[in-house]
Amino acid sequence: MKPENEKFNEVVGLLRKSRPLLDSPEDIGNKVIRRLRAEKPKTDVLSSLTDFLFSWVYIGWVRRTLIAASCALVIVFIYQQGVILKRIDTLSKQTIVNDKANIKSPSEEIERLLTGYRSSGHLFSSRNITISEGQMKDLLESVKDLQIKYKDLEKIIDEDPDLKKMIEKKLMGIDHIKTNL
Repeated sequence: MKPENEKFNEVVGLLRKSRPLLDSPEDIGNKVIRRLRAEKPKTDVLSSLTDFLFSWVYIGWVRRTLIAASCALVIVFIYQQGVILKRIDTLSKQTIVNDKANIKSPSEEIERLLTGYRSSGHLFSSRNITISEGQMKDLLESVKDLQIKYKDLEKIIDEDPDLKKMIEKKLMGIDHIKTNL
């Protein structure tokens, strides 16, 4: 047995010591390096992203299902954001009325108006004027409505330059008529 093992070891040793003869080892090395540089893996951004996100799933149809579900969720989210922004835009264009800033309470408003009327030099008639609280609320609500409509009308007039010019001409004509009287 030993002679066979020795022969085997001698043959293996000789094979290890003998190297193949190459014609031009530098050319072969350069060719290998050129091929390695030329064979850069072409990476697609979308495929690399999906591989990054879903690399933990090894079953193909499950991976595709998860990708489709995530795309659907992203589309629904984008749609919702569009709807929300559209509603915010329409809300921002609406007129805002602050009720507390306009009228604190009916009695305080009446006192303020009466004080202004007295300070202007006008006299009240001797008869008593009685106004119910319901009538006063109706009057104040109609004043609020008129204020809102007036602000909307001003906005419409400011947006249309032709309409603005026409109204200014009419108002100048009214002032001219008043001065002639």
